[in-house]
Amino acid sequence: MLKHQRQLSRTGEIEIPVSGVRVTPMDAGELLRWIDATWGQRRKAAILAHNLHSLYTWEVNPVFRAFYEQAEVVLTDGFPVLKLAKWRSGRDLSAKRHRLGTLDWLPGLMSETPVRRVAVVGATPEGNARTVGLLQAQAPDREVRGWAGEGWNPRLEERVVAELQVFAPDFVIVGLGMPLQEEMLSRRWAELPPAIYAAVGGGIDEYAGIQKPPPRWLGPLGLEWAYRLVTQPRRLGHRYVVEPWLLAGHLARKAVRGERARG
Repeated sequence: MLKHQRQLSRTGEIEIPVSGVRVTPMDAGELLRWIDATWGQRRKAAILAHNLHSLYTWEVNPVFRAFYEQAEVVLTDGFPVLKLAKWRSGRDLSAKRHRLGTLDWLPGLMSETPVRRVAVVGATPEGNARTVGLLQAQAPDREVRGWAGEGWNPRLEERVVAELQVFAPDFVIVGLGMPLQEEMLSRRWAELPPAIYAAVGGGIDEYAGIQKPPPRWLGPLGLEWAYRLVTQPRRLGHRYVVEPWLLAGHLARKAVRGERARG
């Protein structure tokens, strides 16, 4: 499992009320500087992110929850999560700066950090290859390799882990979708080589242009979910229409239990 290194002064950890999840809001520059410093220490670390889907998964998936609880950096990817963190902490958190998705920081990875070897794990073969090419073009003197995630299974997982051990990357972008990517990292954490691992969901295909991301101006308005729902209703309907109500039920029961315990 991850070695938990809580550093409140550096990452500004905030606990979301009732749910108990912890986030470490950063803007893109702060995250890239953190990657720079962590790479310099040559240690294993994970970059995760919270949105409403992950909050729900955190409530119902113990493996997922344990991995998140031990992470050093948990970004505020979802607008509601950012608003809750701002309300809870009183910090000046901005939707333009601190609602941080993969496309907000990945373009600066090769130009603003010293990582030399980057692995891209997950997504479709086309999306993976395009992302590898885009990153490699930004820094021809560095090495970028890819492993597509389509049809992920135990045999493929075994092979990818073994090849990552040989490649010895500095930074690994993992886009297998949530919660598969977090479960894979959790069960393989002891075997994976020292590197920074960033769980990005569908970010690889979006960076490659295979999936069209929501217009960036929708982010500060908290409406990216609506764009995704309209453009991918079958795939994301349950996530955006049903899960928020299930999450609300879980949190309401937690709040009642907390009141009873205090009483």
